[in-house]
Amino acid sequence: MLVSYPALFYYDQTEKEPFFVTFPDFENSATQGKSVADAMAMAADWLGLTIADEIENNRELPKPSAISTLSLAQDNPFPDELHYDASASFVSMVLVNLDGYLDGNVSVKKTLTIPKWANQLGNELKLNFSQTLTDAIAAQKLPKDAQ
Repeated sequence: MLVSYPALFYYDQTEKEPFFVTFPDFENSATQGKSVADAMAMAADWLGLTIADEIENNRELPKPSAISTLSLAQDNPFPDELHYDASASFVSMVLVNLDGYLDGNVSVKKTLTIPKWANQLGNELKLNFSQTLTDAIAAQKLPKDAQ
């Protein structure tokens, strides 16, 4: 299941890992990267681990902020400490596939009953019934805007 949240990418060339990344919708969120690609990968990993932990511990996930409402200056979590180059810093959505982060390696067998028409339609669509049910259950926990 794909999920996305906005992140703030602050660039400071004086740092060993010049990209500092925060997620305004999560408290105490921070990761870093050596390049834009590395920072994006680190941000996706941080987001996947965090959301998986929230889901597995039955905690409510925050609704993602609208990216258009975010500002590097106004949403800076450390305005007195975090100095950055505004021309190389940016706000971006971070996308993560939760399948690799949730405890998906442990399967539990379930028996269920569905209407005959749903079974026929699912077979025609070549659906993986287990994956479809798993995605539907996870979608119940995630804010609609994150999906």
